[in-house]
Amino acid sequence: MDLRIDKKWNFRRVTLDVFVDIQNLLNTVNPAPPNYTFQRTADGQAFVTTDGQPLRSDGGNAIPLLLENTEGSLLPSIGLVIEF
Repeated sequence: MDLRIDKKWNFRRVTLDVFVDIQNLLNTVNPAPPNYTFQRTADGQAFVTTDGQPLRSDGGNAIPLLLENTEGSLLPSIGLVIEF
């Protein structure tokens, strides 16, 4: 659920619009497609392979890793619109 509150003032040559917008007001977790990567070594410098050797272009299989993507965050924003 999103919520937006606007207030608009009309002047002779200018219109001023001020708003507050909140996306994901209920802070629900929205499922999304997972991200794929490869498992890294403890120091984070290389990929872990099935044969324990560093990943090479001519061979060695990196171990795939699936990262779940279950983000859900409240996103507030405020704004000002001036129209001439």
